[in-house]
Amino acid sequence: MACSSANSSVFHRSLEKPYPTAIGGEGVYLFTADGRKILDGSCGAAVSGVGHGNKEVIEAVCEQMRRLAYIQTSFFTTDPAEELARVILDSSNGAFSKVMFLSSGSEAVESALKMARQYHVYNGQPDRVNFVGRLHSYHGNTLGSLAAGNNPSRRDTFAPILSPAFHHVRRCFYQADGAGLSEAQYEDELLAEYEETFRRLGPETVAAVIVEPVVGATLGAVPATPTYLPRLSRLCRSYGILTIFDEIMCGMGRVGTYHAWQSLGGISPDLQAVGKGLGAGYQPLSAVLVGPTVYDKFQEHARGPNGFISGHTFQGHPPACAGALAVQKILKRDNLIARCGELGQVLHDTLASQLPAEWSRNGGKLRGLGLFRAVDFGDAGDSYGGPLAEEVATKAFDLGASVYLCSPNVDTILICPPFIATEEEIRKLVDIFVQAVNEVLGKRKLSNVGGRMGV
Repeated sequence: MACSSANSSVFHRSLEKPYPTAIGGEGVYLFTADGRKILDGSCGAAVSGVGHGNKEVIEAVCEQMRRLAYIQTSFFTTDPAEELARVILDSSNGAFSKVMFLSSGSEAVESALKMARQYHVYNGQPDRVNFVGRLHSYHGNTLGSLAAGNNPSRRDTFAPILSPAFHHVRRCFYQADGAGLSEAQYEDELLAEYEETFRRLGPETVAAVIVEPVVGATLGAVPATPTYLPRLSRLCRSYGILTIFDEIMCGMGRVGTYHAWQSLGGISPDLQAVGKGLGAGYQPLSAVLVGPTVYDKFQEHARGPNGFISGHTFQGHPPACAGALAVQKILKRDNLIARCGELGQVLHDTLASQLPAEWSRNGGKLRGLGLFRAVDFGDAGDSYGGPLAEEVATKAFDLGASVYLCSPNVDTILICPPFIATEEEIRKLVDIFVQAVNEVLGKRKLSNVGGRMGV
């Protein structure tokens, strides 16, 4: 059973395609009302790390709801929020001092931007009003987070009403842009552009730089080059500019380390946004992780009317924090983050060995870390009448596996299955995906031949 926009009362993301009705889930599988069983090869949008129907997490949420479903954080704190914050801090090697819990990734980014601004006001530098992000980045869908990012397909319609305080430099995408340069030389060019941008704006007017350590669906699992993040952090520090890392999609164990920056030079940011995998989809939850530089300044100045004037109704939601706390305990107890790295290598190797030769001959590439991987079709679409990724993703779904279509900026698909997947399930996912690729290529070939013959 599929629900089209014509007979649905829901304003769906697409007004064109029909939506199957999901009625259940277990482990790596989702079930639909028409009896289908779909292997969740993307965790929705890199969310469901511990899979679907986990009774331990469900019971933690339900038990908290039986005790207390909601409080207003202007009046109270709760044990689940306090304990979850301690677990996150203890897993971060002293990188952060405090945690603020919110509901969505966009809320977390907005709060991090506000914290950065208020930090500089406390620091006696109210002229620091500019933020520098990167082209082909994504930080959320609210106006502030949309301005911070630069995903053209999501941003362009709203560009006239976005804040001019946000500026963008080149992406860090060595695989696509680094031809003829060593990684160090490529980093030199990118860092020089940052410095030129700071000087053009006036470094005393720049509040923070915001980056995704591994770019998500805008480009498709693109990790920073090995020393890019440490070098950027040092450059920002030299000008008194804060760093904000957006790990909403790539963090919380997804790349094989608790934080993605731990796999990419090991230098922590001043502020970090996390979400998605934090609560693994059992309740909406995101967070801002606050480093000591920022928190100490707030501790010094944030009294009375000078406090952080920002809050959300469902901030610190007790059942969401209880569920996320259960998720964190499962990750640690079952060693799932290390397993994520191991399974990621299985996923990469199996894809590399099974994808058709014509994919690689036409510029197809694999990339990513852990269970955050992308299959890029490169220029293959040029030989087959247009981009391939959307048709491949649709075909894979028809064959029984969901994968994540990246933005129109790239002809790329994200594959990011649950951490609890077995090697057998990873290989089954690849089998379905490769079958989808082969069927789409075969169909395109037939169509091209038919077109040339006038069929």
